[in-house]
Amino acid sequence: MRIGSCQIGISIPESFSLKDKRRIMNSIKQRLKNRFNISVIELNPDIAWNHGQIGFACVGEDEKMVNRLIDQVVRFVEEDGRYEINQLTIQIY
Repeated sequence: MRIGSCQIGISIPESFSLKDKRRIMNSIKQRLKNRFNISVIELNPDIAWNHGQIGFACVGEDEKMVNRLIDQVVRFVEEDGRYEINQLTIQIY
């Protein structure tokens, strides 16, 4: 069994207030949970209103399976046009 974790830093150019940021971050978290059945959290919620960080974890039988799932999640996040990824950290245990 392998455990994968990933931190994704994003820029949110459409966000002009904390309320905008919170709406987008909650949307990202819920869509990831529903689509991939992973654990998702917003990291450092107090940073600027136009930047955010999402962290997620997943479990799989082997490293290949975990890598594939992380790649799918990152691709899904990249395809959303509301924000841009500016940092990506992946760890597999």
